[in-house]
Amino acid sequence: MKVYILTSKPIPNGMAATNRIKNYARALKFASVDCKILIFTRTEIYGKVPKNIEYTGFVDGIPYEYIGGTPLRGKNVLIRLFNDWKDRRKTIEYLKGNLKAADIVFSYAGTDINFMLKVIGIVHKKKAKFVRELCEIPFYGDVSLKARLGYKKATERLFPLCDGFIAISEGLVELANKFKSTNCKVLKVPTLVDSSFFLIKDRSYEQEIPYIFHAGTFTEQKDGILGMLEAFAKALPYINKPLKYVMAGDIESSPCRHKINELINRYHLQDKVDFVGYLDTEQIKNYLEKASLVVLNKYKTAQNYYGFSNKLSEYLAAGKAVITTNWGEAPLWLKDRESAYIVEPENVDALSNAIVEAINDDEERKKIALQGKEICKEYFDYHVYGESMLKFFKQL
Repeated sequence: MKVYILTSKPIPNGMAATNRIKNYARALKFASVDCKILIFTRTEIYGKVPKNIEYTGFVDGIPYEYIGGTPLRGKNVLIRLFNDWKDRRKTIEYLKGNLKAADIVFSYAGTDINFMLKVIGIVHKKKAKFVRELCEIPFYGDVSLKARLGYKKATERLFPLCDGFIAISEGLVELANKFKSTNCKVLKVPTLVDSSFFLIKDRSYEQEIPYIFHAGTFTEQKDGILGMLEAFAKALPYINKPLKYVMAGDIESSPCRHKINELINRYHLQDKVDFVGYLDTEQIKNYLEKASLVVLNKYKTAQNYYGFSNKLSEYLAAGKAVITTNWGEAPLWLKDRESAYIVEPENVDALSNAIVEAINDDEERKKIALQGKEICKEYFDYHVYGESMLKFFKQL
């Protein structure tokens, strides 16, 4: 049995989706499963500095290949569309020529349902199996007619043809069970992390001014960025030491950019909030080493209910105390004031009080951080899931 991870995400360098794919591959390799990552789309946008320039290589010994022979996209839109069509056609030919009976195509793909339906046809013709990864609701966040039709097509046409699902949350397990065929199997695999990569030294005591750290989007719907900043502002008068908020990400493209600036001006946070721009994984680790606290301010949205943030496992693995909300997956794994600070979502005062408690009580914060790290090693490290994924694929 060989597993082909089929994706449109950038490899080996990228954001959360890239890290999730790499940890699936690492888990399979740990279980001695032959695995290859196939990228069917050129991922590097013309005019931006590419994060990936090699079309083939290895991630921790796991081979990957851009089917189109390059990760670089062209300038001309018509040429890009032609290349997308050509690369998908090459992917079909590749699968026809390489798939064997009992192989697995593990799809971590985008929204091209027609292409995936063609892939499934080839997979089943070769007597192999097709497994769909679910880390979010298909087409979530887009209310257009096209997106609604895409969701309907994905759930009612594609889902019943899948042989298996690997779902990241209870909500997505329920979604898969609702639309899958009778013989299709579902495996829950939560957010994964390479704990050894985030095995860092706590250097927060070196900071003359302690800071809370945030890395991710600057959106209200996903990360509660406005509520996070307001809670921070309200906490400051009750904290017995100077404190800053260090925020990594692309503030300029944030839909909340003007509201963020308004909050900063209203609460006079100009010298309290540092925007440090996009950081790669090594830079994030460096900031985490010196951070005193991290906050995942997840609101009551469908995205946060069905999803499961990669950042949570990374922060826990780094041994950092986490404040999060009791919505979605986090409270199924973590306990309030034992392995995390857990507050009601969309409650600025509750979040502010948790920040005050965490920063003012160093001993409690460190105990919570250590317990969170143990939870991460036991339940979120990719090593834990290699054998269960192998068993799941064999059952198919």
